[in-house]
Amino acid sequence: NRSSDLIDDSTFHQCVKLSKFESERSISFIPPDGEFELMKYRTTSDISLPFRIIPLIREVARTKLEVKVVLKSNYKLTVFGQKIEVRIPTPKSTSGVSLLCQKGRAKYKASDNAIVWKIKRMSGMRDTQLSAEVDLLPSNSSERASQASKAPISMNFEVPFACSGLKVRYLKVFEPKLNYSDHDTVKWVRYIGKSGLYETRCA
Repeated sequence: NRSSDLIDDSTFHQCVKLSKFESERSISFIPPDGEFELMKYRTTSDISLPFRIIPLIREVARTKLEVKVVLKSNYKLTVFGQKIEVRIPTPKSTSGVSLLCQKGRAKYKASDNAIVWKIKRMSGMRDTQLSAEVDLLPSNSSERASQASKAPISMNFEVPFACSGLKVRYLKVFEPKLNYSDHDTVKWVRYIGKSGLYETRCA
């Protein structure tokens, strides 16, 4: 089926009955006490990337770079991304940065050689922009251009959907020893997509 085609590989908690997953594509288990990780999987097909980063870096003078970064949200209008952080690397020879962002807050962190742009919440199908002027100490011009273009822009975020497209079709609970049926259970499923390693390289 489609879900099995999407999954490249997977691992399960030891409480899972693997034979049932192989035959029916359902996950049957007796949960241990406390919170635990039921399944990990990897997929490389049909992934819905929630954000697109469009960077533009220009050398406008021997000691000045102009940086523009457009951030676009690719999910539904009714969905909100949260805890969004964009890290834009700067050359080691940076002496100062002037910043202007349409949404959220941005600051230059000299200790990390990076501009850190934070947005608490962003709805879907929107775009916003950060502009920066980066002042540089006198150094080799080609070295500056290389530093600015090779280092990737990275992101952290949370979105309330599964970027892989996989969904829990149903959830049933059985406890025959205690005469506890599936109808007695309040069930809900929450999807949270987290960034992991999310990087964009400048052309």
